[in-house]
Amino acid sequence: MRSDASECSLPGLLIQVGESIHATLMVDAQGRIGRMDGALADASGWGSEVPPEGRALEEVLRRLPWLVKALRTALAGSETVCEGGERDQRTRALVLPVFANDGCCLGACACVRASEPVSVESAHHEALERALSQTQKQYEDLINTIDGIVWEADVSFRFTFVNEQSERLLGYPPLQWRQEPDFWKNHIHPEDRDWAHAYFMKATREHRPYEFEYRMLASDGRVVWLRTIVTVLVEEGRPLMLRGIMVDVTEQRRAREKLEQTASLLRATFESIVDGVLVVDVNRRITTCNKRFQQLWKLPDDVLLGGLSAEKSLVAAAPLVKDPERFAARIREVYATPDLEDVDTVELRDGRTLERSTRPQRMGNAIIGRIWSYRDVTAERLAKAAQERLLAAEQRAREQLEESFAVLDTFLNNSPIGMGFLDRDLRIIRINDALAALHGKTRREEIGRMFREQIPRVADTMEPLIRQVLETGEPIIGYDTALEVPATPGQLRYWRVSYYPVRMPSGRIVGVGAVVVELTAERRAQQERERLLREAHEAIRIRDDFLSVASHELRTPLTPLKLHLQMLKQRSASGQPIPPHSAEKALTQVQRLTGLISDMLDSSRIEAGRLELERESLSLLALVRDVLADFRLICPHHPLEYEECAEELVVLGDRGRLRQVLTNLLENALKYSPMKGPIRVTLSRKGTEALVSVSDTGIGIPVDQQAHLFERFFRARNAPVSGFGGLGLGLYICRHIIERHGGRIWAESQGDQGSTFRFTLPVAAPALPSSPTDPGGRSAPGR
Repeated sequence: MRSDASECSLPGLLIQVGESIHATLMVDAQGRIGRMDGALADASGWGSEVPPEGRALEEVLRRLPWLVKALRTALAGSETVCEGGERDQRTRALVLPVFANDGCCLGACACVRASEPVSVESAHHEALERALSQTQKQYEDLINTIDGIVWEADVSFRFTFVNEQSERLLGYPPLQWRQEPDFWKNHIHPEDRDWAHAYFMKATREHRPYEFEYRMLASDGRVVWLRTIVTVLVEEGRPLMLRGIMVDVTEQRRAREKLEQTASLLRATFESIVDGVLVVDVNRRITTCNKRFQQLWKLPDDVLLGGLSAEKSLVAAAPLVKDPERFAARIREVYATPDLEDVDTVELRDGRTLERSTRPQRMGNAIIGRIWSYRDVTAERLAKAAQERLLAAEQRAREQLEESFAVLDTFLNNSPIGMGFLDRDLRIIRINDALAALHGKTRREEIGRMFREQIPRVADTMEPLIRQVLETGEPIIGYDTALEVPATPGQLRYWRVSYYPVRMPSGRIVGVGAVVVELTAERRAQQERERLLREAHEAIRIRDDFLSVASHELRTPLTPLKLHLQMLKQRSASGQPIPPHSAEKALTQVQRLTGLISDMLDSSRIEAGRLELERESLSLLALVRDVLADFRLICPHHPLEYEECAEELVVLGDRGRLRQVLTNLLENALKYSPMKGPIRVTLSRKGTEALVSVSDTGIGIPVDQQAHLFERFFRARNAPVSGFGGLGLGLYICRHIIERHGGRIWAESQGDQGSTFRFTLPVAAPALPSSPTDPGGRSAPGR
């Protein structure tokens, strides 16, 4: 065999084995040529130009495919013998795999020799070999088709043969079984390893065939139950070899365990049922019974042993029954009709009552026995009788409760006050129509609902009070509140609420009773009384003020009038001439007195609804000019400014009354402008209305007093009686006159910076031509 620098490195063990058998060819585990004889290289057609070492065997031996196949078979772990070439130049090769101590394949060695010419004898021998090989192949096929692992091993259980089923059942190839010395022991389940190995060793030493079941671990981690049947081959009194088969019994084992569990469960169930059960076969022999049956009948074990006749147990049980003859006769009637199903009762001498039921035991359509079942119904009967008594008492109590509820409902629903009951969870249990109506709902809609759900507006306030009653057991009486309710939205109503604990006879608080009394009418009556009282006090105050002011105002013109008249009388009596100004002063006081009396009369007519108006179409422009012309004569010290509308404004009204309004506003402007400030009058048109404004720069009107200016007898607090006379009726009369004309009047003031009074009147007709006295339609400011 040639070897040079180009050869690949080979394991030492592979080289040692190859040299010991004079191998013609060595290949490593990857199928690369390690060493190769020159004659074989020539036979393969490789030649000597390129060394074959380190190259793939398929490349070097491409002309010898039969040898390549044999080498690949050896590298897979199986030795083989192959032959190839021409008929007169046949070549035979023995190919062996080489393994390391750990079972790993190191490579393969091949011994290639030229075959001898075929003689008649050798041809016969080859035919026998082929027949033997065919028989061996059939035997191996048969072994591999067996549904189990067929094996052969030495006495230490090291396998020398394993069929291919080993890989299908456990996932380990046959080669691994053969190569690993302790394969069997290492792959037994840890819980079975010690006892299974000990059992195997003991049975082998005793030279006897044996079988046992244990668990092995498959290559994928599965646990497989195997039943192993072992035959010990003995020679000269000592064990020589072991042969056997391993069968997968995992499913049978699981089925057996499941069957055992089911049987155990059925037995436990059979023993745990409250009925006493006796099972007899078609020959009336006892098959089985549970402990409950023995307890009910108090029979000894020897009477109930399996296989004994049921007649013996019948004889033993008869003395325990009140009517033994009827008891036995009924049993015989049942046995006389095999397919009968029956239920009756048996009364015992000790006072117990048993309910007996029986039915045939079937397997498919065939009757194989009978099942007797006994149940102690003594307590049930007593309980049933007690239950019937309780039901009757409950019915009577329910009727009484319903009567009580009817009385309660009648009382609640006819009560004029709101009443309801809440449980500890603040759920509405009872409520009357009066209280439900406040929530805008009916009783049916309220019952069973939560307090917060039905009355969310007051829940935050009332829930703490209710819970306080539940916790302390003390009632809360007379809690007043005011709120809007759905029954009358937008209207504030007043209530007085009381909460009382509802107790059981034991003292346990089970809920809260609510009593809601509406105080709205009382509160409103009280408020009305208070309002009337305030108005009465105000009226008295106004009356007193009016009387004080009226007496002062009436006395003011009377005193100088009296003095003037006395002076006139003295001059007349003495024949002295009467000065003209004295008469004029007297007439002035008379006019003032007449004005006061006229205001009082007008106020009285307004209150009585008898203020009359004489309406006519009149020019508002002419009216304002006329009033201003008269007014300029009495206010020479105040600048009088006037701005009028550019068009004629005609209104339908009472000339004298409208003149009275404008005169009153001008007199007020004059009266409350002591610093000789200007007075401004404006006439304009605003849509369909005429607008008249009178402004001054006097003392002004406090903001909080402006809303009361047009009330009767009202005088602003910043206008003392001593400085500014009047009865407080002028603006009151002006308001009624303007409103009777379909207009409105109001005042505007910014503190002490003067005031502006405005009133409007509806325009009644198209504008008339401008007055010839003022072609421009506007007069200059006057003084």
